[in-house]
Amino acid sequence: MRKGFTLIEMVLVIAIMSMIAGFSVISLRFHKSVKNKVDLDYYCNATVGFINNSKMYCRENSCSAKITFDIGKNEMNLENDRNTVKTLAFTKGITLYKVQGRRINGKIEIDKDGFSNDACTIILKDDNSIEQEITMRVGTSYVKINK
Repeated sequence: MRKGFTLIEMVLVIAIMSMIAGFSVISLRFHKSVKNKVDLDYYCNATVGFINNSKMYCRENSCSAKITFDIGKNEMNLENDRNTVKTLAFTKGITLYKVQGRRINGKIEIDKDGFSNDACTIILKDDNSIEQEITMRVGTSYVKINK
């Protein structure tokens, strides 16, 4: 019997190992893209929930409050008389990219009845530079994720 490997055996083993490594790299890329999409969808829904819960907080407590957008810290805050009531901080992969609209002092004010004083579009961006828009209409409870 021989005690070594032939060249054909070595080539077959290397080919099988390279196919396994290739499939692993492809599946890791797919996993990362799916994870980014799920994170973006989660934070879009969390933003809509944050706005709706802020309106509900103002109705329940009969007070007015302001939603502030801090793009530098990557978070949204609900402030009532200079006290932060709630905070929504975005993760490292999702950024609060832009808030478009004619806001007064960069804040959206919510009155004691839960109605906002201004309309805006909130744009979130993930690691793959995919943007998602959230639209908020003035004077109504309309907050929608635009696909």
